[in-house]
Formats: sequence, C-alpha cells, structure tokens
Amino acid sequence: MHTNEKRRIPAGVRLFHFSEFPVMQVRDLRRRFTALFRENGFESPELEADFIISEVLHVRGLELPLRDPEMLTGTQQAEAEGFLRRRLAHEPFQYIFGWTPFRELDLKVGPGVLIPRPETEFMLDSVLKKLPRNAVVCELGTGSGAIALSLAFERRDLTLYGSEISPAAFHWSELNRKAVNLPNVHFFQGSLYDPFPPGMKFDAVIANLPYIAEEERPQLPANVRDYEPSEALFASDHGYALLEQAIREAPAHLKTDHAQLFFEIGETQGKRLLDFIRREGFFTNAEILADQYGVPRQLFAERC
Repeated sequence: MHTNEKRRIPAGVRLFHFSEFPVMQVRDLRRRFTALFRENGFESPELEADFIISEVLHVRGLELPLRDPEMLTGTQQAEAEGFLRRRLAHEPFQYIFGWTPFRELDLKVGPGVLIPRPETEFMLDSVLKKLPRNAVVCELGTGSGAIALSLAFERRDLTLYGSEISPAAFHWSELNRKAVNLPNVHFFQGSLYDPFPPGMKFDAVIANLPYIAEEERPQLPANVRDYEPSEALFASDHGYALLEQAIREAPAHLKTDHAQLFFEIGETQGKRLLDFIRREGFFTNAEILADQYGVPRQLFAERC
C-alpha cells in the first residue's frame, strides 16, 4: 500500500502549484487538470478532471459546467491538487474521496477494503427476488458491508449477519453499519462461518469471496493491483480455495429446508464449482447466472 503521495507521482510529471495561480476559475482548473491527465496517458482525461473538481465543489453530473465562471477558494484549490496527485498515481477515486455509491447507499471506503463493483450491485437484483420473506442470511467476507447493508436496507424483513477476517476491512464495515443504522444487520470479525453465534442456522449464505488466481495478478489494472487489498482479491488453488471451502462448510450452518447459496465467481469458474456442488450433495439444484454484461458471474444453489 502506498503512503507517500509525492513519491507516487510518475517520473517526468510537472505539477503546477496554485501559488502560481492565486485566483483561478473553475474552467481554468478543468483545462489544466485535463491536460495533465492527457499527458500521462489516461483514457478519459476530461472525465478524470471533472470527477475531482465535482467532488471538491460538491456537485454532480451536468451541474459542473454551470460553475465554470466561479472562482475557487484557496482551500478548494489545495484539496483539488491533493486529489490530483493521488489520481496521477492511479489510486482509485473511491479511496481518494473516501466513499462510493452502491445501489441506494453511499458507503465509506478506504485503504484495506475492497471497493464494491457494479457487477455485485447487479447480482443483488436476483438475490432480492429469490430470498424468502423474513429470511436470516449470512454474508461471508462482508468487506465494506455493501452486500449485507444493501439487502437489509432494501428488504427490511431480512436479518443479516456478516463476517470479515481482515481487521482493516472490518473497521470499514462497522463504520458503514453505524452510518446506515439498521437494526437488522450484525457484523462479526472472523473467518467465514467461524464468528457467528454457535448453533445458528441460516436460510441463505451469500458471498463475494476472493476468487482471482495469483497468476492473474500482472494482468490486473494498476489501480486494483497496487491499491486494493490482496487478501480480498486472490485465493489459492487458482482462485477456488475459499469458494470451495465455503461451499463444503455450508451444510453445517444452513437450515435443511429451502436453503440457498449465492456466490459471486470468476467468469471461467462455473463448471468446476457446479461439479463440486453436485459432488458435495447438499444442494439439489445449482446454476450459473450472468451479470449485466452477459458474463457468467453468480453461482446460485438451493436445497428444495
């Protein structure tokens, strides 16, 4: 994890200093930031610049161009430069700003926790439709708490229990739980099913566990590879280790009637996991569901 912002700036980049420009309009800042992002090979330099300036001005979408004639304050300019430095080093915007939208919630995120993905948001559509009323659900590896909190927020009849082994990630899940302030969500620190109350049986288990193979690390984008926690991304046995462990241990923690399992998986992992579930024998039906892009992304299983 990077800690020194100045050291992270790519070699050869010259950052202007706001002392050189004591009074600057929003439009001027947008132009200068766009030029810097373009010089450093960012695919969408205008968007990169606008993301930063929108955050500093607390505006969204089409409102930013309307602010072009305004003068920035010294505090705003200094904050913008700090954001720029971090982004030029490919740090994720979500870490830079300290939050990310996820479905109907704005969640706090930062170093040490996985940034929730749009694919996971989409997965919850099918989860919400399939979960029975008043279900008690456990989430393994809750991270920021995005899945558990969204389910509990959108379905107040559900009760959610989430586990998280990483102390850093657990910190973020607790911050979000307190901010959302729902009585039907409970988080515990520990691995997989271990920290849940002894003897508790759940109607369903849901998880977005690490499933990327270590050998795929070099192919990941720099903003993921260099900043997000490895323990939330990679798993041994070509990415299958934690998924198969969670499936194997599920029967001891699920009710025997109409139990359900929802796991986010890698796009090439479906066949092996379906075969594994069938060999284990607890679930009677299993299938792979596609995400919004048509990519196989969710393992769904149930015991009828």
